[in-house]
Amino acid sequence: MPEAKPVGAADNQRRANARRCIAWGVGLLIASDSGAVEYTFQADANVGQEYNTNLFLTPGPHTDVWGTRLGLNTRFSAAEETWKLDGNIRLDNYFYNQKGLDSLNQFVSLTGSYFVTERSQFALRGDYIRDSTRASFVETDDLIFEQVRRNRQTLNPSWTYDLSERTRLSLNYQFQNTDYRNKANTFFPDYQSHSGSVVLIHDYSERLTMNGSVSYTRYSAVGSTIFIPGHLDFGPFRIPGNYENRADEIEIDYATAIAGFSYAIDETFDVSFATGAQYNKTEAVFQTIFRDSRGEPILDNFDHVDSSFVTYVIDLNATKRFDADELNLHYAHTVSPSLYGNLVEADTVTFTGKHKFKPTVSGLAQFSYVDRKTADQRNITLNRQLFRARGELSWNWTENWSFSMSYQYGRQEIDIVSDIPESHAAYLTIRYQWDKQKY
Repeated sequence: MPEAKPVGAADNQRRANARRCIAWGVGLLIASDSGAVEYTFQADANVGQEYNTNLFLTPGPHTDVWGTRLGLNTRFSAAEETWKLDGNIRLDNYFYNQKGLDSLNQFVSLTGSYFVTERSQFALRGDYIRDSTRASFVETDDLIFEQVRRNRQTLNPSWTYDLSERTRLSLNYQFQNTDYRNKANTFFPDYQSHSGSVVLIHDYSERLTMNGSVSYTRYSAVGSTIFIPGHLDFGPFRIPGNYENRADEIEIDYATAIAGFSYAIDETFDVSFATGAQYNKTEAVFQTIFRDSRGEPILDNFDHVDSSFVTYVIDLNATKRFDADELNLHYAHTVSPSLYGNLVEADTVTFTGKHKFKPTVSGLAQFSYVDRKTADQRNITLNRQLFRARGELSWNWTENWSFSMSYQYGRQEIDIVSDIPESHAAYLTIRYQWDKQKY
């Protein structure tokens, strides 16, 4: 197991990274003529209640939880003729009636743009996130059974150049550093990734836009362990216990080439489609241990993986708008590292319907299905299917005040787990948005 980093040193480094991003944005403002700068500021605050029968969609025993959410979101910008700065600071704080589930989450984002000429633009974006693996579970549909603190820093410089009135070229680079404050029974991998891409966009007509891109990503992590309750079939017997899936010295490289288009069939119907190929290479040491209910190891599988393969990627999106309704269908086939550092192939289908009952009252219904499969060539695989259904009703009773209530059903099937976990969740949220200020 890798040597643990001193907690104080890690915190100091994270605070230093956040201070650098803030100082960069403040320095850009100070260096400018304040009289020629236009400033905007907007904020909103929210308070909510949550009831969830299975917060992490955990198989086996679990209890209902009640939670309270307190949130504050601010957006600000400053701009003059040759540059622009956009910022977002968001706080999401969750407090539950069970120990160990409270979470204080912070999100900071700064984007600076400099217009060298009318056709050339440089941009630099920096993000700082301090949240929990429950937030990661929601955003990535990953397999999470424990709440662990996550810290992520992202730096993304880019350059965009207009080759002509209809054609744009973009060069992008992204560095991402993520670390976790693991518990005694968790070991999420601290990792770094470097990504570079070249994107070409051509507006063929007012309705048709074509695009193509090539990208390369290198992902490296020290190691991780995931603990999953399950069973082992031994002849006619089924033995209950727990799986320990370990991975060490993880190196993943993948390169992608994609071409696509977006087309407005008419003023109410838009479609977009992109497809291509992705080359994936994984090198890591995997170990799977199955322990029975007494903690005794029954299965110990060791596997050194050095594999490569090519797969397809697809992104399809269609939106149809009516007078009071909007329908959206999205399908994606992707291959990327999971939170545990193994390569995962996923098919995701999402259908969303919106209806406006009156100018101040609207509703939403959403259904999603995710099929995730272990893509690494290893002896032990972890495949699962996740289904979610969500309904929401929103009411904007004034220009500043709004109220929403929603219900969500979740269900997932894991191939090594006999139980099929389900969850029922209800949410109530009151939000107040201050008027946008300009200076």
